[in-house]
Order: sequence, then structure tokens, then C-alpha cells
Amino acid sequence: MDNSTQGLAQSFGVHQLLLFTGDGAGSCSMSCRYCFIAKQGPLRVMSPETLRDAMTFLETLTDEPGLHFFGTEPTMQWDLIVEARRLRPGWPISLTTNGLLLTPERIGWMADNDVKVYVYSIDGGALHNRHRRDARGRWTWGRVAGNLRYLAQTQGDWVTARATWTPDDYDLVGRFAALEALGVRSIQVVPDIEAGVEWDEQRVEQAYLELGEHYKWRLTPSRFVNSMVDSIASDKPKPGYPCNAGHGYWTVMPDGELRTCQRGERIGSIYEGITDTAPLYESELCAQIVNSRQPLKPECPECVAFGRCPGVGYCSAANRAAGNPAIPTEAHCQHLRGMVRACQVWAERRPAPTGRVIQDSVLGVVYGAAEKSA
Repeated sequence: MDNSTQGLAQSFGVHQLLLFTGDGAGSCSMSCRYCFIAKQGPLRVMSPETLRDAMTFLETLTDEPGLHFFGTEPTMQWDLIVEARRLRPGWPISLTTNGLLLTPERIGWMADNDVKVYVYSIDGGALHNRHRRDARGRWTWGRVAGNLRYLAQTQGDWVTARATWTPDDYDLVGRFAALEALGVRSIQVVPDIEAGVEWDEQRVEQAYLELGEHYKWRLTPSRFVNSMVDSIASDKPKPGYPCNAGHGYWTVMPDGELRTCQRGERIGSIYEGITDTAPLYESELCAQIVNSRQPLKPECPECVAFGRCPGVGYCSAANRAAGNPAIPTEAHCQHLRGMVRACQVWAERRPAPTGRVIQDSVLGVVYGAAEKSA
């Protein structure tokens, strides 16, 4: 591999590949209504040869290589996960999964072969079936909940149950309770903040107040919530939270194409190396803007959430055209204002802390980690 690609990998701290072992129509076992990954076009599946080439490519970039199987649903190509472990017994290997195709045998194999599930997509309770159905439209909660309960027996120390919260229901307590009942200790309920989504700020505020009462104003299994309450209680600005696409990992598509992330633009291939650096530096500029804590919109200084805003932007054409890729969507702002108002009450009511344990999770810049009383 040419020195320029190796230099870029070092500059951007790349030690991991995020693998899309399949994409296109039929590449996922489920058909979630809000999924941000397009499952259209011809089905493409990564070959064992491309997997091996990707691993060889990564070895030229770092002395600490690791793999994360991400998409579209990695368990659709289970044999590639098995092959990766066979080829590199000592590498860290992990995956993000919807859990539908897991079985006791597969969960047992992962435990025996040190393959971790760091992110398990599941919405919680009967609400799950509203949006997360299989490719034939059938309910999936019973099956994925059972698989997660079994998985938590061996991977409960690090697996994060990651739910997408949509504004057709505001019952946060029900979601958290249903997921905790499955034995997981890290929960991230992430709001849908895509363009066009609308949140009722008052109902968002009420949902977080009810969650505070549920946990008696103490720590929750969600770092997302805990860090917001901490920020307000300590009267310190919340750190910037850029997506950092292209930092730490590059994404490999089924044909070996390289992208900055699962939603990013092409930057090269595992065979050519990096041929277009623009998306990498655009992501870096976005991170600098977010971390600067400067107002992203004219109305920001007057917003109740100013100084608490993580500044998460999406690499959309509209944001790039506006000259600021870090500008959040209106849905982001609506949800955040409601959350901050509730967390202000939470910070006033929470008991004095007695110490905590923080459990890290992979891709923590995206999903966060659990916190609980020590």
C-alpha cells in the first residue's frame, strides 16, 4: 500500500474496519421503517476473498487491527464472521446486529471465540413491533427479545441495547423497563432526528421527567441521559459530540470500496488505497466546528439548550451547501430543548453521587455507554 494511505490512516487514527458484508435489496433480515441505510438496488454480498483482502489491507495500516461487522445485517453472512475469526484468532472482532438471526448455537460460538456484540438494535416492548418488522412484515419482538436475554448471559457486561425513539409514542419509561428486564445494563434510546421528523417539546420534556421519577432521579443505564444531567448539575458546557466520520475506522463495502462511514462518501478502495481525501477533511472540519462550541444557528445563544447541545450534524448535501456541515436538523433541536428542560429538574432533584462505574462500548462516539451506581 502506498505511503500516503498509510500516512492518512495514522493521521486519522485508523485501527479498525467497519464492514458491510452485504447491501442492497434483501441484504437485511428486517425492514425497519426508519432505517437510515438504503436497502435498494441489486443485492451485493462480500466474498471471502474480499474479506481476506480487507484484512490484509488493514494490516498495512496499523499494528492494532480490529474488525466491526456492521451492515447491512452482518448475521446474514454469518460464515464471513466465522472466517474472520479463523483467519485472525487474536484480532478484536465485534458486530452490530438486530438479533433476529441469532441462535443459542451462534451466541455460544461467539462466547467461545471472543466475538462481541457491542450494539444490539431493539426498540423495547410492544412498541418494537410498530417499526421493527421482518422482511415479510411479521412482528419480531418476541424473537429478538429472547435472543438478547440469552446473549446478555455471556455479553451483558458490554452489549448496548440501542433503541430508536420515534414521535408516535412518548413512553420512555416503558422502553427502558422492557429492555432492562432482558438483563442488559447499557441502554441507548436515540431519538429519530432526521429531516422532516417533528417532536412535541412539551411531551419530550414530560417523558424525561417521568424517566427521572422512574429512576428516582439517580443514574440510569443510559450515558446519553446521565451526561446531560451531569453537565447541567456541574454547570459546565457539554462537550462537543461530532460524528468523527473517517476517524478511528474506515468503512468497507461488499466490493472493497472504502467510505468514511456507513453513510459517507467514497474515499478509495482496499485495492487502490485512498484516492479522494476531501470527505475525510470535510468530516474533520465538521468536528472542529462542533468542538468550537460556537453558535451553529443565529438563534442558538437564546436557546435553553445552548452549551448543552452536542452539535450532531449529518453530512447532508443541504448542510454542505449552507457552508456548515455541523448544522443539526430542526428535529434535533426540538428534542434537545425538551430534554434539557427535564434534565434541569433532574439535576436539582438527584441525590448526592456515591461513585459510579462506567462501562465503555464500541463506537462509543455514536452509541455511548452505561453508567450505574458503584
